[in-house]
Amino acid sequence: MPNADLLVLEGIDETEEGVVLRVRSKETPQCPACSSSDVSYHSTYLRHLRDLAWQGRPVRIQFKTRRFRCLNPQCPRQIFAESLPGIAAPRARETDRVTQTLRLVGYLLGGRPGSRLLERLGMKASRDTVLRRVKKRSAPETATKVRVLGVDDWAWRKHQEYGTMLMDLEQRRVIDLLPVRSAASFADWLRQHSGLEIIARDRCGLYAEGGHEGAPSAVQVTDRYSVERAL
Repeated sequence: MPNADLLVLEGIDETEEGVVLRVRSKETPQCPACSSSDVSYHSTYLRHLRDLAWQGRPVRIQFKTRRFRCLNPQCPRQIFAESLPGIAAPRARETDRVTQTLRLVGYLLGGRPGSRLLERLGMKASRDTVLRRVKKRSAPETATKVRVLGVDDWAWRKHQEYGTMLMDLEQRRVIDLLPVRSAASFADWLRQHSGLEIIARDRCGLYAEGGHEGAPSAVQVTDRYSVERAL
């Protein structure tokens, strides 16, 4: 189960499609508009989330979602549904850890090979779904200021279409993907992200030009992989 501190497991069902975990929230939430704890129960509906597989079998979470009325007369929000922060994004149909797994597999293997591996693991996803997770921006809480940036290209279609991958080298994670490989798009991204001190790049002149235009005060260095490949 994703988080035993927030959720109560009410039951486990085995079906032909896989395993279903029936859960509910432990605590009564506050109103998301005014943060008032003065709320009353309104109704319930079921929310279904795909979770990590178990023993190669698909797992689905059936979350009993409660609706509440905000009793604060000054609040513009009359009715709200409880959310799952740290477990699933609003309106998502899968848990955060499934999204992160699909994104990681997509980074490492790409669309079609990643889809094949996920199916073997009991987490069936099309290649388009895998690539959408790769292109999706990280959650806001991970968007911290970057000091050391790594930049390299990545292939939509090998030898045909390329984009730009941007990495926080201190945190060792990808922070953004640009749909094209150009000096202008890289420079635009840099202008929107202040505080950069070092840009580690390959020997491509596009990234050198974009770095000088978008972050003229940052020090540019050639990454170790590009140096070793050139030797």
